[in-house]
Amino acid sequence: MPRVRTMAAFAVAGAVGTLSAAPAGADAAPEVAQAVAQARNGSECGPLNYSPELERAAELINHSTSAYLDHSGANVPADDPHPMPIVKELGIQAANVHSLQCAGRVEADAIKGLLLQGHKTIPDCSYTEFGTSRLYEPQSGYVLTVALLVQR
Repeated sequence: MPRVRTMAAFAVAGAVGTLSAAPAGADAAPEVAQAVAQARNGSECGPLNYSPELERAAELINHSTSAYLDHSGANVPADDPHPMPIVKELGIQAANVHSLQCAGRVEADAIKGLLLQGHKTIPDCSYTEFGTSRLYEPQSGYVLTVALLVQR
């Protein structure tokens, strides 16, 4: 298992160094962000704050998954649920980071899966910031979604 995480860290480190703009196919993810924010509403916590820095990290994770799916990636996708190496590589200060990821044939299914995966994490009051990404992977036909939750 440590080997996979190390390989993923190298893949992301390479992606961070080579990507300067949003990956092709990546869209602003307002529907994903809205769904995560709404999932937090009604809890005893305050709202999550959206972070463009974390959006960038979520885009990198989505891009690594897309590259894996279309066979253009040289490494395994960055699918660790605690992607601290990615966040650190981007210069984001965080005590903890948690990644929620899902794919679906339609965006609504990908968002639903992401929310189900985060049913315990999203309401955790220790997470105060988040960023999201949505990417359509044309070769597989899947919509990929990522939400990163961070404790500062």
